[in-house]
Amino acid sequence: MKNRKKYYLIGLVFILSIGVTTIFFRNNTKIEKEVSVNSEGIIVLKPIVQEVKGINISIDPRIELLSAVQLISDYDVRYGLITKEEFKYKKDMEDYFSKYSDHEVVKLFNGMTNFGFTFGEPPEAMLHLSNPMVIGKESDFEDSIIGSAGGDENLEKFISELNKFAVDTKFNEFYEKNKGFYNEVVEKTAMLVNQGDYIKDIENYYGMKQKSYNIILAPIFHHGGFGLNVKNEDAYDIYSIQGPRVTEKSMPVFGDTEYIRYIVWHEFSHSFIKHVFKDNLSEINDYSKLYTPISKSMNKQSYGNWESCVNEHVVRAVTTRLAYLNEGKEAYDKALNKEKGMEFLYVEALCEKLQEYENNRDRYKSFEEFYPELIKVFKELSEQDLGKDFYSFTGNIYKLFWMDENITIILPTNEEDQKIQNNIVKDVNSFFEKYKDKLGEQAEIITDKEALEKDLSDKNLIVFGTLEGNLWLKRYSKAFPFKIEEDKITADKVYKGNNVRFITSMPNPINKNKGMIIYTAQKAKSIIGINSVFIGPIDFVIAEDTKEINSGYYIKENGIWRFE
Repeated sequence: MKNRKKYYLIGLVFILSIGVTTIFFRNNTKIEKEVSVNSEGIIVLKPIVQEVKGINISIDPRIELLSAVQLISDYDVRYGLITKEEFKYKKDMEDYFSKYSDHEVVKLFNGMTNFGFTFGEPPEAMLHLSNPMVIGKESDFEDSIIGSAGGDENLEKFISELNKFAVDTKFNEFYEKNKGFYNEVVEKTAMLVNQGDYIKDIENYYGMKQKSYNIILAPIFHHGGFGLNVKNEDAYDIYSIQGPRVTEKSMPVFGDTEYIRYIVWHEFSHSFIKHVFKDNLSEINDYSKLYTPISKSMNKQSYGNWESCVNEHVVRAVTTRLAYLNEGKEAYDKALNKEKGMEFLYVEALCEKLQEYENNRDRYKSFEEFYPELIKVFKELSEQDLGKDFYSFTGNIYKLFWMDENITIILPTNEEDQKIQNNIVKDVNSFFEKYKDKLGEQAEIITDKEALEKDLSDKNLIVFGTLEGNLWLKRYSKAFPFKIEEDKITADKVYKGNNVRFITSMPNPINKNKGMIIYTAQKAKSIIGINSVFIGPIDFVIAEDTKEINSGYYIKENGIWRFE
């Protein structure tokens, strides 16, 4: 690179007094001291790495440098791709780097996002680079990265300015200061990864091997992940770059054992199917009409075209089958319900087809050989008249926030205690302000009395209140598959107690093609603060205070939702 020698000289200013890499062992796994100096006197920032059952779990200085730029840019305001969790490291990073918000690299990055340098493109670009203090390009960028950055010139300038940013901010000092935090985060996640043999699972399923498997923990990234890969000889180094799910005691937590297993299967799968997908792209696009009925929810989940939608469907079908093969039918049913609830409606047909692959591995040595058979599933679906019932609301609680349609919120007016009712109204208004960007520009809040006078058949609804205190809920409560009484809630089973909350998704009782979320409880006072209960892509949650007692899915047949 043309500026490389220049920044080698700048890097000399930051020579450390000790140029020896310190190595120690914890849980039989090597961890390297984060900062060392090479033979030319250049600061070298090393990732914190633990290798567990073939997977390298790390904090990577390249990704942390990118995170610093994204955190002080307009990125989160425009794209919402910074974690919403609040913890000490995030605040420390913001405090340390915020005075550089006018740096040229921040301005350049903001401009590049207009070309599409967003989501997985920036971290994928970083994987092609070297040491943050003297950044060099170690492998060629794919055309997709160059295009998203607005061209070669933009990308080269970004790398140059990123190098200046690392030097100007003394990024190495920030990285060194936080080594204890990095070690703790990596070690806690490594303990979860150690619970299974996930690489064996996916290599056996795909009939293929890759060069290396890597989970990069990115504390500042949004809740979710990017499945990326970099060509390495005749295979790929594949990556799952993960943001935190929650925080505990001011520490980001990247998931429990179940979540980590799913993420490894899911994100690594993208790299296994990416290139075989390209070989079948022409035929895939012949069935693009299947995208239209689910386009709104796909767009909201950042799958903005048919190609990405197909890719995601295939990956999710594989992870659903892996759940069956490794954990049994109950896990399979749960995984399938989750995917369909997130509007991946073609996953079930793909899963049925994948059983043919699983039962004929003597014929199909690898997933690549079978892939054309999966394309036939989309062909068959495109030739059917799937009808409104196929695309009716299938849950789950999250889905309403992805449907890209305006939502009507219904407030109670009939709670026994007027003061409690007023506090519910105040709480719901706070909820509305918090999520208004997801509720739609024309989202509205109305009372239950107003709701009963309106035609809400074309609306998705969020309804707050007890079954007696919200008159709209009272009107339709006899049709619900659950029952709430003073001393118990009856759902998939009986939950005894008198202070239990119930959050559930349901079809709009007036139009099953639309959806509804109900926030209810045994007592009106329990409605206050009910949105603090954690909800995932699930149909219902039973909770006491904020502690989940149980969660699960309905049985859905012919538009009817029921429990066993």
